[in-house]
Amino acid sequence: MITCFELAKMDYEKLLSKYQYADIRIEKSTRSNISIKDDEVKCIIGSSDGIGVRVLDNGSWGIASGDNESLDELLKKAHKLAKLSTGRISCGTPIVEKKSIKEKIIQVNHEEQIGTLVDAAKAMKGEKIASKTITCIDAVITAEFYNSLGTEIVQDMAYTYTSCACVAKSGEIIQRGSARTCSREGFKKIENKIYETAENAKQKALELLNSITPPQGRFTAILDPEMTGVLCHEAIGHACEGDAIVDNESILVGKIGKNIGNELVNIVDDPTAKDFGHYYYDDEGIRGKQTRLIENGILKEYMNSMETAYALGIEPNGHARSQAYDSVPVVRMSNTYFRPGKASVDDVFDVKHGIYLKGMKGGSVNIFSGGFMFKAERAYEIKNGEKGNIIRDVTITGSILETLNDVEIVGKDFGTSPGICGKAGQEAPVSDGGPHIRVNNVTIG
Repeated sequence: MITCFELAKMDYEKLLSKYQYADIRIEKSTRSNISIKDDEVKCIIGSSDGIGVRVLDNGSWGIASGDNESLDELLKKAHKLAKLSTGRISCGTPIVEKKSIKEKIIQVNHEEQIGTLVDAAKAMKGEKIASKTITCIDAVITAEFYNSLGTEIVQDMAYTYTSCACVAKSGEIIQRGSARTCSREGFKKIENKIYETAENAKQKALELLNSITPPQGRFTAILDPEMTGVLCHEAIGHACEGDAIVDNESILVGKIGKNIGNELVNIVDDPTAKDFGHYYYDDEGIRGKQTRLIENGILKEYMNSMETAYALGIEPNGHARSQAYDSVPVVRMSNTYFRPGKASVDDVFDVKHGIYLKGMKGGSVNIFSGGFMFKAERAYEIKNGEKGNIIRDVTITGSILETLNDVEIVGKDFGTSPGICGKAGQEAPVSDGGPHIRVNNVTIG
């Protein structure tokens, strides 16, 4: 029996040619998850090797995965599952690619890594600090992809995601500050930034102890690059994912070529950008391409998998991603950006009265109705272009299409933030960002 640990000896093309369409994903990975809660350190380190296969037959997918079964057995199992029902799925005939990609990855020394994180956690201590947390997720992955069309992709990749959080308390006021840093080249690349990230989280929490409660009503709002990015990702990106379009679950169904915002709105999703959501090929062996979601206010493209692209009669653009070899590829964002405009930041802030929103604390969006709710990490009163009182617990609500039409001015600056995006029970590294923008008629409470 040939197991997934001996797959290099296999003739993939010959084995896969038996099926209408089939693909294989082989993954070898080392992962670690380190968490420090106050003075308690927890560390989980492990490695895994495995294989996942898909077979398309009778208009349905059959999917199987394992770590010690033969490839032939897995393919037969998936084929049997596909033939159990009749569906309407097809994936067309995407371009055949053969590519091997080797990234520069600095292997992590876990003892040194834990030492750095412990020191950073100590630096967050303070008189008004009630608790502190640092989490660090590391993954180093070699992924192989083969399909029955002849595509062969081998990619080395890595990601490190570190989050610091502090809770500060003064009397009955309790506030939280957080900050993140990330790398696609290993922990060493960001090691010196950890202390700055921890200090940033601490200062945010302490600053919020002197904050006031938010006003209520409609205001002119200025969004910092992180909040602009959140708007792109949550309110626009998810609504532009091809599976939501095919399933008629998005407010943007049928709006390609139509004006959905004013001409200042330009939003892209770009896996080729060397940011936290970067990749060369998606998990269907399709080269990742920059996708113009909105251009001068006009909806231009959706993000797609092979399946959703075929259903919509367009070409796939490399946005099918999976958490691991045993997860199903689904349509996902990568790096989602609001493109910079021409205004200076001073021009963006040039209002008599407004609210400046900084950082993301949570929120939700209903892509079917277009409604959204976001919580800013902190906010400031703006009077005559100057920052005033700091405000805590600010929530903004609105409608996707109304907000896109209420964008008044777009800065020429640019910033991005990393994140881990959840969808369909899976997680994927992403980033989002943009410039400072000013939006009219934002409901704040």
